[in-house]
Amino acid sequence: MHSVLSCLVTDIIGPAAISEDLVAVAAADFNLEGGVAMREYARSIEMIIRAMGLERGDKAVLSPLAPAAYHLVFRVMGIEPVYADVREEDACLNPESVAERVDEHTKAVFVHAPLGRVPAFGELAELGLPLIIDAGEALGARFEGAEIGSFGKYVLLPMEPEGIATAGGGSLVLASDKEALSRLKEALDTVGADAFMPDLNASLGLVQWREYPQALESRDLIADFFRQSVLKGRHRTFSEAEGEDSRSVSYSFPVVLTSGMNDVRKYARKKGVETLPAFAGRMDTEADIGCPCAKKLLMSTLLFPLYPTLGKKNVQLVSKVLSTLP
Repeated sequence: MHSVLSCLVTDIIGPAAISEDLVAVAAADFNLEGGVAMREYARSIEMIIRAMGLERGDKAVLSPLAPAAYHLVFRVMGIEPVYADVREEDACLNPESVAERVDEHTKAVFVHAPLGRVPAFGELAELGLPLIIDAGEALGARFEGAEIGSFGKYVLLPMEPEGIATAGGGSLVLASDKEALSRLKEALDTVGADAFMPDLNASLGLVQWREYPQALESRDLIADFFRQSVLKGRHRTFSEAEGEDSRSVSYSFPVVLTSGMNDVRKYARKKGVETLPAFAGRMDTEADIGCPCAKKLLMSTLLFPLYPTLGKKNVQLVSKVLSTLP
């Protein structure tokens, strides 16, 4: 509250110094060169595509379960998506499926870290294609000791209201090195001032960024409680990252159902718990071709509420529902 009010009284609430501070802090934490704070998620994806030099007709790998904005931007910009299947245990891109589908015309791999899970960056990097990483749902996740954002040519960090660290809207686009940053700045020359994140949002985002590690601890405690409850029933949740130096984060609590989604949602709602389909609106109409795991998870994965201020009473309620799902 203090940060946002302080921004208001300066009368400078548009893109300015606070937005630059937010970018600088995030880039430093990920050991990246720098970047920009954008107002819109879809526009951020567009800027990355332009900075990569992708042109109409070029191919790029995309998960069928990537956020809907990717499918929209690819379509508008004429980028041909090469859909690769995901791993059934965590909904991350399956490196074997990616390797089978790339060819000499494939220019990049867009890697979305779904619901706090950690993709196999080592195997994906071996393909020799630049990685563009969307870490918005996995802020704080690590792969073999490194922040997952450190593996990308460009890193996208949405800071929407439901994010682990939120600015109330907008996204950060970060570049790995000076060349990538220079290309990003060239792409930004095509947009106006209204494309950038206002300082009013950045002031909230800066505080949230500094506090998200503590918020993750609360999320993890709640997730552990929920995980134990799910084990009492016949459904499952996504697997965690393997290895001592790798870490998944608790963006939300996904449950992979063995029964009909509508029946489970009705049961949860009757008990006072609202749920959401995890990947609603994400899969393109043709994306399920050759992607059976993605299609299965689309139809069977349900999100239960998980956030730091959920409160003991609500945690107990959700846990009870999870352990008794039909």
